[in-house]
Amino acid sequence: MLVDIGESVVLVALDGDRLLVVRQTRPGAPERTLELPSGAVEPGETPQECAARELAEECGLAAAGYRELASFRAAPSYSTELCHVLELDGPLRPVESRPDEDEDIEVEWIPLAEAYERLSDAGSLAALALWERSTRAGRARRPGRRGPRRDP
Repeated sequence: MLVDIGESVVLVALDGDRLLVVRQTRPGAPERTLELPSGAVEPGETPQECAARELAEECGLAAAGYRELASFRAAPSYSTELCHVLELDGPLRPVESRPDEDEDIEVEWIPLAEAYERLSDAGSLAALALWERSTRAGRARRPGRRGPRRDP
């Protein structure tokens, strides 16, 4: 059976060497999960609008802007979900948190160096890997670089 989910966003937000994450209860996991902030794109909403809404709802934060890095299919063998990975631009500022009634969320900051060991869902791990690839590619293509691009 194909599950028609639509689109979603996964957010990558850093403060120095700390990564913004949320700890929450999910029906498919026996323990609370540790994930990047994420959520479903609602009808008529852009991924950037969804990112702003989810960041405020889940984390009580707002960003100056959002940059889409990549998109991927979450589980195309049984789902239509298309995940958009967005990086937050500029400093984060506090806003009123408005979690959904059924959400049980704690906001945390973890060391970026520990993220791959601590994140507990595939969407967050994929988003982090795509962010990391984008960051490496940006460094490799910076102005003034000579010679062919080489990935480390």
